[in-house]
Amino acid sequence: MRTSISALLLALLILATLGHPATAQSPAPSHSEDPALAAMRADLERMREELAAMRGELHAVHELLQRLASPPAQGPARAAQPPRVQATVATGDNPALGRRDAPVTVVEFSDYQCPYCRRFVMATLPSLKSAYVDSGKVRWVFRDFPLDRIHPNARKAAEAARCAGEQGKYWPMHDVLFQRQEALAEEQLSEHARALGLDSPRFTACLASAKYASVVQQNYTDGAAAGVTGTPSFVVGRTRADDTVQGILLIGARPLDDFRQEIDRLLSQK
Repeated sequence: MRTSISALLLALLILATLGHPATAQSPAPSHSEDPALAAMRADLERMREELAAMRGELHAVHELLQRLASPPAQGPARAAQPPRVQATVATGDNPALGRRDAPVTVVEFSDYQCPYCRRFVMATLPSLKSAYVDSGKVRWVFRDFPLDRIHPNARKAAEAARCAGEQGKYWPMHDVLFQRQEALAEEQLSEHARALGLDSPRFTACLASAKYASVVQQNYTDGAAAGVTGTPSFVVGRTRADDTVQGILLIGARPLDDFRQEIDRLLSQK
């Protein structure tokens, strides 16, 4: 066991030197790039995703080593808490799940082309929806935050989701866009609309008119004003009568427990 622990500690030290890959995406520099540099940037992004997965595995190993090396605690240990950043945002007339009068509201800022956003939608949101939204405890509001410099298709995808919403299919389109994140070119958006059974001419006209371009831009502007710098980001707070939410800003594809702890804390307040 001593040899095994030593090897794991060595692995921890080696991986620590690689730094901590981000779990949220931020805009890239706006200057033009030559093809070779663009390819290098794409390779770097893939490496960041792989490192993010490795970091999760490393965290589990680290916790195991701590349990093996530490004497039994006399009570539940309290993990160090990250800085609690306050933010205030409006919910506005944006797509939402759950009861409008739910005691807690979560406002999500997201980008349809962001791999971390996809990870959250696929792996974490279903559990939160089942435990809190469907039970009437949380209202979940979606707001767009397209990172144009690194995700050129995200903005039009956000408009497509809203055009689908005119025909009562916002959330089905939302899910398809994240599931088919590699297929967000404008002609592919029309294919998704047809697959969902939408009125194709009506959807195409809506998308071509850029009807929701200003709405998407306002979402981005509001998010930036609230302190959002990357995606996904979330403001978790008590529901207020004036359609604003004042609460904690969580940045990145955070673990399920981070959301549970914050939501449960708010639900316990009178």
